[in-house]
Amino acid sequence: MTSKRLILFCAVLASLLQAEKHPFTVGETLEFDLKVNIIKAGNAMLKVIGEEEIDGNQVYHVKYTVKSNRYVDRLFYVRDQVDSWLDKEGLFTRRFIKNIREGSYRYKLEAEMNYIDSTLTSEDEVFPIESEIRDPFSLFYYLRSIPLKVGQKLSFKTFDNGQFVDFHIIVHRKENVRVPAGRFKCLVIEPYRKGKTLFKQKGDMRIWLTDDERRLPVKIETKATFGSMKMLLKKISR
Repeated sequence: MTSKRLILFCAVLASLLQAEKHPFTVGETLEFDLKVNIIKAGNAMLKVIGEEEIDGNQVYHVKYTVKSNRYVDRLFYVRDQVDSWLDKEGLFTRRFIKNIREGSYRYKLEAEMNYIDSTLTSEDEVFPIESEIRDPFSLFYYLRSIPLKVGQKLSFKTFDNGQFVDFHIIVHRKENVRVPAGRFKCLVIEPYRKGKTLFKQKGDMRIWLTDDERRLPVKIETKATFGSMKMLLKKISR
């Protein structure tokens, strides 16, 4: 085998090994129905947009969007978008941009992580960091890429809404669940974190990940003051 062919073979092999390492690929699109109690309120989407580069590091660009339907728009207009750039190897966050438009409320957050200098820059403020940081959405993809079992507990450092929070995961049980995309055997995951943020205490959220190599998030349920919000997987495409 010539040196050129050997280099090509190694490059292809490395690409295949990387593809097998994570259970998702560029272009994967997960579409969800969004329900508030029993009312269909809109749609949500998680998509792996592509591979990019940040400061010489290969990353996945992931996008999350939420859009209320035309009926709900009359009462409460929602157009949320979150972009996260995940390190291709470790799936920790290297960049995070959050745009929230809900009714008259507007909020934007940008954060850039520099792991060489051990700093996080957000809104012209620089924060020291001691370890890898994950935003709530990079955490989804990280959990899909590691073995999970009932009874397992994990802890992470996250950054969202302008603050660092210790984020905890508990794998509770196995459960069959039916959603518009079909019927799935799942692991029921509970994420929670302390503080005045999205998931305030235990029991505020449940995530159903398929109990297979894909770890697809097929159902997400969040408690709210007015009842519950659910995201139900309806379509998977690549």
